This record gives sequence, C-alpha cells and structure tokens, in this order.
Amino acid sequence: MADTSRTERNKAIVTRWWSAFWGELNPEIVDELAAADIRWYYPLVGEVRGREEVKERIIGYKARFPDGGFELTDDLIAEGERVVALWEGGGTHTGRSWTLPVGTLPEASGEKAQYTGTTVFTVRDGKITGEHGQADYFGVMQQLGLIDSGTG
Repeated sequence: MADTSRTERNKAIVTRWWSAFWGELNPEIVDELAAADIRWYYPLVGEVRGREEVKERIIGYKARFPDGGFELTDDLIAEGERVVALWEGGGTHTGRSWTLPVGTLPEASGEKAQYTGTTVFTVRDGKITGEHGQADYFGVMQQLGLIDSGTG
C-alpha cells in the first residue's frame, strides 16, 4: 500500500516550489525547499548542483526574460519520492544577452518564446533533491530566431 500522506506532502512541496521558483522566478524558495546538494538539470542549459548554483540559474533566467514565468498545466503525478509536473510558460527576451549552443541572442532582442515541458522531481525528507526537466527546446530555438523554422 502506498504512503498517501508522503505522496501528498511531496506534491505540496513541489507545488510551492513551482509557484515561487518558476511562477515568480524567486530564488529565495531554494533555501527553504531544496536539499543542500540538489541536482538540477535541463538539457538546454545543463546540470548544476547545490542551492547556490540553482539560484544562479533562476536569477539568470529572470535577467534575460524579466516578464517570464511558468505554470503547472495539469495535476501532479506522484509515487514514492518522485513527482511529475506538466507545465507551460516562457517570456520575452528583454534583458541581457544569452549564448546557447546554437547561437546568441543579443541583449534585449525582443524575441518571445512560449513552450511546454515535463519535469520530474525527487523529494526526500521534505526537501527537493532533484529536478530533471525536458521541454520543447527545438520550438524555443525557432521562436527565438536561433534556428530556421524549416518552413517556406
């Protein structure tokens, strides 16, 4: 029999994290809800470990996309230590430049990106120890003008 109370507790932790970290782009939630050795990974920007590096990622995103934000689009799915989230969001690149493997957005390019993704969280002892996400990065690169859309 599954531990329903732990599952619900883990979903509540991820919901709070998502609302503050991704919804508000607020790095302060990291000290409260992340384990000291959190592993955070998204293929477009790579892997980081530890609270300070995770904070730097959201601070960097907000510096590039000040109007950015993401929201959950469906109920969370949870079993044991894992919580899965479906999401969407994005923003307008009105901040600092951004260099990616496929090119560079100059400062305040004005390009917009809206996309969807899936993230798997690991929650142990009330702290997020892992965040591993996937998104429509091909679509993001097209929207930002970094790769050809292949149409036309």
